[in-house]
Amino acid sequence: MSNSKSGPAPDGNGSGPPLNAAVMQPAAALQVPSEQPRLHMGTLRALAEELGDAAHVLRFLSTYLSMLPMRMGRIDVGLAAAEAEPSLEAVLSLKISSSMVGARVTERHCRAMEKMIRKDRLSDAIQALPALRRVTDQCYAARPHLLDRAAEALLRRGGP
Repeated sequence: MSNSKSGPAPDGNGSGPPLNAAVMQPAAALQVPSEQPRLHMGTLRALAEELGDAAHVLRFLSTYLSMLPMRMGRIDVGLAAAEAEPSLEAVLSLKISSSMVGARVTERHCRAMEKMIRKDRLSDAIQALPALRRVTDQCYAARPHLLDRAAEALLRRGGP
C-alpha cells in the first residue's frame, strides 16, 4: 500500500482536532444488521388520522426515506468540520422527521447525539455516528419493504 502523498487533515487546513475515521467512512463499508428496520405504525396511523389523508402520509414517509443519505451527509459535514450549530441543526431535523414517521430507533440515536452536541461533546457525537448511520442505512435499504408495510397498515379497511 503506497501513501506517497499526505493530504490535509479532515478540516482542510490541518489545524483541527483529529476526527474519528467513522465520520469519513462510506456507509457501505459499515456493517448493517440483517434485521429488518421497524416503523411504529401507530405513529403513522395517528398522523394519517390527523391529516385525514393516508396517501399524504405515505408520500411524506417516502420522502423521509429517500432523504436519509442527504440528512446523514449534513450530519457528517457538520461533525467533520467540528461545527456544533450545523451538526445540531442536522441532527434535530432528522430527529423530528424520524419522530413523525415512527422511526423510533433513529429518533433515539438522534436524541442522544443532540445531548452530546449541546454539551459541546462533539468527539462523543462523532463516536456515536456509526450507530446512527447503521440504522439510517438499514432504513434506506428497506425503503420498499417499509413503504409496503406502511401502505398496508394505513390503507387497510377494518381489521386489527
